Amino acid sequence: MEYLSKKLTDYILKKNVIEKENYEIYKYGFESLLETAFCFASVLVIAAFMHAIPQALFFSFFFLMMRSYTGGLHLKTFKACYIFSCLLLVACLFLVKKITAQPPVSLIIYAISVLVILSTGPVDHPNKPVEESDSKKFMLKSYIIIGISIITALALYFSGNKSYLFLEAVTFAFTAITGILGKIFNRYTGS
Repeated sequence: MEYLSKKLTDYILKKNVIEKENYEIYKYGFESLLETAFCFASVLVIAAFMHAIPQALFFSFFFLMMRSYTGGLHLKTFKACYIFSCLLLVACLFLVKKITAQPPVSLIIYAISVLVILSTGPVDHPNKPVEESDSKKFMLKSYIIIGISIITALALYFSGNKSYLFLEAVTFAFTAITGILGKIFNRYTGS
């Protein structure tokens, strides 16, 4: 990704689209864009392979939205983060395909996970510390996403959709687990 982002940035610099002092900003932007596109394409490939595209999109929506505002485990390299994220997605889709939890069990897993997320978030990262004012904004946005997820969980529960209710429970459980792992990792690395 770094190689491609450098090539793209060199190209637009050569074409005088950007000025030299903005080089690093554009290189970082291209790298972030390429990584995001690669991750999204990987989600679709994994989901297609597992015959679970709607489930993968459902997982990704809630997981990414929650992680954006509550933080969690951050690994040192894109490669490590990418592999961990892919394994998390595969584990979630595998669990949902192999287990059919009863709705009350799913609701309990979901409720405990939400409580854990609210009690641990937002999780700081050494490269991106959360200011007090941002922390309050992030928590407010987390509450909104959780509100949407509660409505979703209730709709799934009352419509009898056991599979997606369990998927939502597992998604929030994985979000809670990565939040706890982020706190532990930060404590032991002095972050």
